[in-house]
Amino acid sequence: MKFAAIINPMSRTVPADAADALEAALREEGHELVSLGCDTENLLSDVEAAASSGADAVIAWGGDGTLACTLNACGPEGPPVLILPGGTMNMLPHRLHGTDDTWREILDKVLADPQADTIPAGEAAGQRFYIAALFGRMTAFAGSREAVRKGALLEAAQALVQGNVLDVETRLRISSRHLSGEQLTSAVAAAVVVSAKRKPSFELAAIDPETTLDLLSTAIDTMMHGWKEAEQVERDISHAITVHDLDGKEIPATLDGEQVTFDTPVEIRMIEKAARVLRAGADH
Repeated sequence: MKFAAIINPMSRTVPADAADALEAALREEGHELVSLGCDTENLLSDVEAAASSGADAVIAWGGDGTLACTLNACGPEGPPVLILPGGTMNMLPHRLHGTDDTWREILDKVLADPQADTIPAGEAAGQRFYIAALFGRMTAFAGSREAVRKGALLEAAQALVQGNVLDVETRLRISSRHLSGEQLTSAVAAAVVVSAKRKPSFELAAIDPETTLDLLSTAIDTMMHGWKEAEQVERDISHAITVHDLDGKEIPATLDGEQVTFDTPVEIRMIEKAARVLRAGADH
C-alpha cells in the first residue's frame, strides 16, 4: 500500500525520531511512504495535502486534536485514516483499536489485516468530535482527571478551584431530541458521548447536584472513574442536542479533550458517516 503520513512532533508521546521510525517500519512491511507532513505550524495544509495525495491511506500520529483534524480533512469520501497514539489521553486510538498498545504494535496489527470502516462523529456549532464533548465549567475535569492519573492530586484540586467548577449556581438547559419527542433537563454540566453501537447516537450525561457537597462528590467520582460511573448523573440517549446557558453567557467546552468556547445556544448533531478509518480485522 501507499501511505501519506501526518506526524505532530509536538505531541507529548511522539518520539523525536518518529518520521524515520515510521518510514522504516512501513518499508519493513513492504509498504511505501509517498508523503510526509511533520510541521506543526503548517499542520492544516499538510493534512489537506495528505488527504488529496492519492495515497491508499493516511497515517495520523499525534494527539487527539491532530487525529481529529486528519479525520475531518479526509472525511467519508477520502482515504481511510490509520490512527496512531501520540498524545496524553489518546481517546481516539483507544476507541478505534480497543487497546493501549504502542504505536508500533498497533501499526503491525493493522498492516497484517487492514480493514476500512466508517465511523460517526458529533458536530457542535460546526466543530466535530469523535469521542466526547463536555459542556460547562466542569470541563476542567478533563485536565484534572489526567492530573489524578499521574498522581498529581494537588494539581487536580487547583484546577477545580481555579476554574470555579464547584459552582452549583451555574446552570445549563439541555434539550435532547428523540423520535418520541423532546426532553428538557437542567444541569451544571453535560457530557455528550458518541456511541457507534447499532445506529449511531449520543449518550448524554447531565450533572445536576443540589449542593456543593454533592458536586464535590461527583467531581471526585469523575476524576477517578469517569463520567459514566459518577453519581448525581442523569443519563439519556439522543440523536440531536441543544445546550443553553440560562444567563446567556458563553459556554466553556472540550471536544475530544481540546478546549473551546461556544456562544449560547450550542446545537449538537450526529454525523453518521463522518470519516473512514483503517484498523485491524477481527482476528487481530
